[in-house]
This record gives sequence, structure tokens and C-alpha cells, in this order.
Amino acid sequence: MADPTEAMPESRDRQTALSVKRVLTREQLEEFAERGYIVIPDVVPPDLIAAANAAVDEQLRARPPAEGHVGVVYRFQQLEDAPVLAALLRDTSAFSLAEGLTGSGALEFPETVQTALTYPPFKDAREKPHIDGGKGRKPGDPPWTFTMLAGFFLTDQSTDDTGNLFVWPGTHRDHAQLFRERGPEAFTTYPNVKLPERDMVRGRPGDMLLKHYLLGHNGGNNTGDSVRRTVYFRIRRRGHEATWGQALQDPWYDFAPLRGLVPSSGETGQQSR
Repeated sequence: MADPTEAMPESRDRQTALSVKRVLTREQLEEFAERGYIVIPDVVPPDLIAAANAAVDEQLRARPPAEGHVGVVYRFQQLEDAPVLAALLRDTSAFSLAEGLTGSGALEFPETVQTALTYPPFKDAREKPHIDGGKGRKPGDPPWTFTMLAGFFLTDQSTDDTGNLFVWPGTHRDHAQLFRERGPEAFTTYPNVKLPERDMVRGRPGDMLLKHYLLGHNGGNNTGDSVRRTVYFRIRRRGHEATWGQALQDPWYDFAPLRGLVPSSGETGQQSR
């Protein structure tokens, strides 16, 4: 993993580093372009993580899962109803770091937030990834696409099988190539591409995941001792809803600063916005 930011010298303690304006490094930009995701350490301070966990506790008291539940629980809220969770993205460097992938001022602040929980002991039997928004879509209807996923680790997922998200590195570019060949209307189910070995996304409380929308992913295993907790925001570039077809075919359509960082066949004809 690349050094967290260009503005985080090792001599500063963690709390000081959290308050410094943060900028993605060239290495992080290249890693995101190549693999389709990055994990940035120490984006959220401990007090906001503690507050977010308390907000999730309140969610669960209001709507507890069934007794003895094993596996995933997903909860969605409007941001206006979840100000503590909104603070993870709004009151840290997180949103500006995300804009480092798209350009300053290019992103819309999201309106919803998802809490993703995985209760152990659980093993996900799905061997293939998915892309959000295509399953069950009818041709002619716009899919529910977005630009990137921003995830915040509320629990320690730095070791394997602790609820880690599964991702298939590089498939964001493979999926775009398929949609260039078949057209965006082919997005009615998961596109059949050759899959690499999958990764488990690892992170500690306070770390942030940024993931390209087109990167194949799925839920992961939790064979640990505690419930996995991650908070997700789905973020769009301004104007994305009108240009979703272009964004499906060109992996850099919403990510202008990344164009040219990773040469890829079939992309030379795509023009920068």
C-alpha cells in the first residue's frame, strides 16, 4: 500500500496527521487506476468512529436482527436522518480525497448511507462478483449506476475473514471493455469476463476504502468473534445520471485525472471530458 498521503510525514503523531490537509499520492492514483480500489489509512479520528458505532448501536436497538441471526444485515438511511454517519464523509478529509480521483468540485454529496453488518460465523458461498444496479434491469431502463463507493471501517478488518469485502482487481477495466464491445444496454446482469484472483479488502477502524463503481465485488466471510461493521456511501460525479452509458464504456469517464495512468487496449478512442 502506498504512503497514505503526501501531507503525512512519519514524524507527526496520528492525531496531528488526521488534521492535515490530505492529498492522494501519485502511487495511490496509479494503484486505483490499476486495481480499481485503494484503502487510505487514518482518515477518520477515533472520536468519530466511536460516535458512528454508537449510532449503529442505536439502529440495532430500534430494529434488531432476528435472534441468532448469522450473515449480512444491510440498513439504508437518508443522510438527513443519520448526521453522525454523514460526519464520516462530511467532517473529515474523506470527500476531498475522493475528489482527488475525479477533480475538485466534480462530485455530488450523496443523499443516502448504508450500514453493512456481517454476523459470524458466516461464509459467503458466492464465487463470482457483481456490479451494483444491473441485476433484473430491463433493456431501455437506466441502471442505478454511480461513480465510486466510499467505505469506512468501524471494526478491525485487517486480517482475513473478518467480514472483509471481496473485490476482483482490474475488473473495472475489463467490464468497460465488454460494454464498449456490446454496448451499455448489455448491462442487464453480471457481465461474463475472465476473473483474476479475488482480494479481501483489509482495513482498521478509521481507514477509508475508495472503490471504482465498475470493479466486481461481493460480500465476504466472517469467521471471527465479532460483528463486522462498515459504512458505505455511493457517490456520483455531477451529471453522471445523464451520462451513465459513457461511464460504463469508459472507465475514466468520471475519473479524468486517471486517464493515461494505466494503458489499456480499446481505450485510445475514448476522449477526455
